[in-house]
Amino acid sequence: MSINALLSTIILVTFIVTVVLAVGSYVAYKVRERRHPDTTRLASDEPVFFERFFPGEPASSANAASTEADVATR
Repeated sequence: MSINALLSTIILVTFIVTVVLAVGSYVAYKVRERRHPDTTRLASDEPVFFERFFPGEPASSANAASTEADVATR
């Protein structure tokens, strides 16, 4: 088998795999879009996808020193 035939085969297989993956991704996207969201979660004030994060107070130096000592003893 010549190098030209080998490279042509590799390019052809890569192209076919790319097309199959693109079609599969599109079908998965359409199936996901067709699914209806849960209406009980939409009625509440809770976020659907993310939980809100409120940063607390920064750790004091005494707490930081004790956690470093705890990590060192493990």
